[in-house]
Amino acid sequence: MAWTGASAPDSGDVRPPTGSPPPAGQEGWHVEGEYGLYVAFADPGLEVRWLTDEERPGLVRAIVDGRVVAEQKTEPGTEHAARLRVRAPEITLEYGEAIPDGAGGAAALHRTRIWMEPLPAEVDLTGHDSVFVFGDVHGEFDRVLWLLRLADLIDTELRWTGGGAAVAFLGDLFDRGEDVTRLLWFIHGLEREAQAAGGRVITLLGNHEAMVLTGDLRYLAPKEAMIADRHGMSYETMFDPERSILGRWIAAKPGLVRLDDLLLAHGGVSPAYLDYTLEEYQDTLATFIAEPLFTRWRDEAFLLEFARETRLDSAQIYRRYDFFFGSESVLWYRDLVLSDTLGGHLDAVLERFGARTHIVGHTPVRTIRESYGGKLIAADLLDPALEMLLLARRPEGGWDRFALPVDGNPRPLRPAP
Repeated sequence: MAWTGASAPDSGDVRPPTGSPPPAGQEGWHVEGEYGLYVAFADPGLEVRWLTDEERPGLVRAIVDGRVVAEQKTEPGTEHAARLRVRAPEITLEYGEAIPDGAGGAAALHRTRIWMEPLPAEVDLTGHDSVFVFGDVHGEFDRVLWLLRLADLIDTELRWTGGGAAVAFLGDLFDRGEDVTRLLWFIHGLEREAQAAGGRVITLLGNHEAMVLTGDLRYLAPKEAMIADRHGMSYETMFDPERSILGRWIAAKPGLVRLDDLLLAHGGVSPAYLDYTLEEYQDTLATFIAEPLFTRWRDEAFLLEFARETRLDSAQIYRRYDFFFGSESVLWYRDLVLSDTLGGHLDAVLERFGARTHIVGHTPVRTIRESYGGKLIAADLLDPALEMLLLARRPEGGWDRFALPVDGNPRPLRPAP
C-alpha cells in the first residue's frame, strides 16, 4: 500500500518480500532482457541491440496497438542487433532467442515498452500525500525493488501499485553498481505506470548522470562496461542524448524540483544559484544540455570551434562547465550537509523557492537524517539503497518523516549528531 494518512504506518503494516534483503551487487552478471538492452533512433526506425546467454538465433518484434508491425531474426550468437522500420509514440518490443523451425514451443521473449518522447520536465508539483525519496542508488536495482515492494508501491510483477503516491530519485542512478541499465529501463517504464494511476515518479539529474553523458567513466562498474563492449560501442554512446531512447529520457530530467513545500535537488542550492527561479534553472539546464558542447568537453578542437562559431567568450564557456561540474553546481554542492553553520543561507534558499524543507543527496551519510531544525534532509547513504525516506502528510500541515530501511521497520527521522 502507499501511505496517504496523517501518519506513517506501524511497522506491522509493512509486509516485506520473502527472503532477506539483497546485498550490494549481483551474485551473477545478468545480461539478458533489460539488463543489456540498447534502443536508439536509426533512420527510418529503431536500432535494437540485446544480449543472450546462449549462442542462438535472435528475434525482435515491434508491437503497436497490439499488432506486430515489424519483426526481424538474427544469426546465431550472443550479441544481437536489428533495425526495425517502425515509428509510433509508444512501442512494445519483444526480443530474445528465436526458437528454430520444427523445434516446437515458443520463445520466452522479453518485453519492454518504450516511448519516443520523454515526459516534460515538471519542476513545480503538488497533490501527493505520501512521498518516498531515494538518495543516490548507483545501480542497486534489487535493493530499489525491495524497498518499493516493502512500501507496496510495486507488485511482484514490478508494476506500479502505489496509487497517488510520489516516488523521487535524487539522481546518481549511474555508476558503481552493476545493474544500472536494468534500473534505468525499470524507472523509464514505472513513471508512465505511476502517471496513469494518478501517482508520480520523479527522477532528478545527479552529477554521475552528467559525468556519464559527457564521457567521464571513472566510476563505471565492470559489468556495465562489458555490456557496452559486447554491443561494440562506448558506454556513453549507449546513453547518447540525441540517439539513445534512454539517453534522451535522462537528458530531459530536471535538476531542481519543488513538490509542495519540499525542495528536491541532488547536491543542493548553493549561493551561486540563489538568484534563479525554478523555471529559469530548468530552462538553463535544458538549453545547455541541448548544445553540442555538452557531450564534447574533452574535444579541444571542437571546443575552440564551438566558441568561434557561437562567439561565446571564455566566461560564457566556463559558465556552462561550472553549471554541471563546478563545486557550487546544484549537482555537486555539499556544504549544507557537511556544515552546521549555513542556516542563514538555507533559510534564503527556502524563502527563494517557496519551500520549508530542502532534501538532497550526493553527500553520503550513514543513515537518512535531518539537520538545521528539520529544514534539511540528507538522503544519500554510504551503502546505497539500504533505506528510503518516507514523508506522510499531516492533516494540520507538515509531514511526518520516517526512514524506511530494508528490514521493513520505519523509524522516525533523527537529527544529525
